[in-house]
Amino acid sequence: MAIFNKELWTELLYTLKRNKKRTIVTSLGVFAGMFFFTVLIGLSEGLGHSAFSMLEGITNNVIYFIPGRTTKPYQGYKANRELTTTYRDYQNVVRQNKLLKEVAASTLYGVDGIWGTTSVQANNKSRQVSVWGVTPNYFDVAERMIPLYGRSMTRKEIAQGEMLCMVGLEMAKRFYDRPEEMLGTYITVNGVAFRTIGIVKPFSDNFSVGNMGNEGIMIPISVAVGNNYDKSVTIMGVPKTGVTETEAKNDFFQIIAKRQHVDPTDTGAVITMSMSLFTNIFSMIGRGITVLVWIVGMGTLITGVISVSNILLVTVRERQREIGVRRAIGAKPSDIRKQFMAESIFIIMVAGVLGTLLGLLGSLVIGVIAENTDLGSYIDRPYPSVGLLLLSVVIMVVSGVLAGLLPVYKALQVKAIDAIRDE
Repeated sequence: MAIFNKELWTELLYTLKRNKKRTIVTSLGVFAGMFFFTVLIGLSEGLGHSAFSMLEGITNNVIYFIPGRTTKPYQGYKANRELTTTYRDYQNVVRQNKLLKEVAASTLYGVDGIWGTTSVQANNKSRQVSVWGVTPNYFDVAERMIPLYGRSMTRKEIAQGEMLCMVGLEMAKRFYDRPEEMLGTYITVNGVAFRTIGIVKPFSDNFSVGNMGNEGIMIPISVAVGNNYDKSVTIMGVPKTGVTETEAKNDFFQIIAKRQHVDPTDTGAVITMSMSLFTNIFSMIGRGITVLVWIVGMGTLITGVISVSNILLVTVRERQREIGVRRAIGAKPSDIRKQFMAESIFIIMVAGVLGTLLGLLGSLVIGVIAENTDLGSYIDRPYPSVGLLLLSVVIMVVSGVLAGLLPVYKALQVKAIDAIRDE
């Protein structure tokens, strides 16, 4: 009931008013601590949202199988031989694997290797474009696409090798001022015409494998491969329920090792990259950033708390006669304790709340800037959660109590007779 004590508040406000400058200077540390803590927590949340939104369009349990180099000689082949996964390997994996419920692949059309562009003509314009051949299940296994205009190719159309294509939104803008005008038109790739049936974008605005959904063109993989079954492709798969990444890798490796004459025990010749790995990495980075933010914010707040405690210690000395008089006329130790605790908590709460509110305003400004600039690709919704804000209030109350402990102890050590006699 002390918070409803009129005399307590009257004395508290009088004391703070009598020492305006000192009170303001004392509270600056707490204000700065909560301000920086709120802004940094918001930025941390924004970075986390942005990082995980990048993976929203990627199947959570997909595994990419990346060929590396052999580490052991085998059947007359030397070690350190570079491996390449081909369309023939993809077909073998589809037929022979035991632990993958889905296998997909992609490759570049008109390019030898896994990177490069080819010349594409449309609307009397020529552009260098990455043209990707994809398997019928690619958009279900690897990366989801959102058709903005038109539609996506069906599994049947891709399997039959129909001369159709989907165009990434940013690439469509390079050919037409209005991307939707590209629907139904034909593009020419290496002298081969494809009809455009969809203008698409990746499910995640911030990430697309090979930038396929932004600035690429997608066609059936059978057309991209043609009769060259030894054309290099990227293979990915989704393991069956209960199958680990290591087990899926070994299953995949044994299939390609036999055809490419690789030592069956040389499993390091294939590297796996799963989306769960990226999720774990982003989670670790996020936790590291959060810890750093707490260290910076709480370090600044602790500095402010120490400052408040020191000032209240000085106040105890200045008010020693007042404390003595109060003790002489019957004030209990609890009354003295309430007074100094109230001052400590009040200073820290007011300064802390103002710092938090200004920090929220700062986070709001950063959020608006991010939404309207390229900064949004890195920071998404940089706003502290309600739970963290409630936790900050608890921290401020606890800080106020801690800041008042030593001054209260000193005040209670003052003897009435000595304080009255003190000059």
